[in-house]
Amino acid sequence: MSDITQANSTDKPRSSVRQKIFNLIGWLSFLLLVPPVLSMAGLPQLQEMIVAGIGNWGSILALILYFYGLLFLRVFFGSDQRYTPVLIGYIFSFLLFSISLDIAFMRWLYDLAHSVSFLSYNVMSFIAAVFVILLANALSGSKRVKPLGDLLLLVLLPSGALVAAGIFLPGLLGLA
Repeated sequence: MSDITQANSTDKPRSSVRQKIFNLIGWLSFLLLVPPVLSMAGLPQLQEMIVAGIGNWGSILALILYFYGLLFLRVFFGSDQRYTPVLIGYIFSFLLFSISLDIAFMRWLYDLAHSVSFLSYNVMSFIAAVFVILLANALSGSKRVKPLGDLLLLVLLPSGALVAAGIFLPGLLGLA
């Protein structure tokens, strides 16, 4: 009987308090995306209030960098096991954030993306960026997916979905 109990207790490793705290910090970091989302929705008051209070430390770029910093702490100290999907996801999601938000040093990419009709919808690019982050965090805990699968799931799949959404959704929603 004790062998069965011992075998069951070693099947699934328990999360430490440190891992739980940093996982919570990682999930709470998504709150930093609320001001940019509200600004995209035509409600910039929260973003303006943050910038008025702390200056450039509260800019959209700063909030995005804080978001990635807290997510990195979650990955580094939390329960994730693989870094490849996280790095791929963070890089690609930043590019998607760059075409959905006006980030000063990435303005060239924003302008380039908006010259293509199906990439000019900020909300769709922002949703794709958040999806990539969530998927990257989910894949980081999977030992079965290889780096090629990470690329396929984190870059090609969201890119195809973003292009398809940019082509078909505006007509369906009456935005075209």
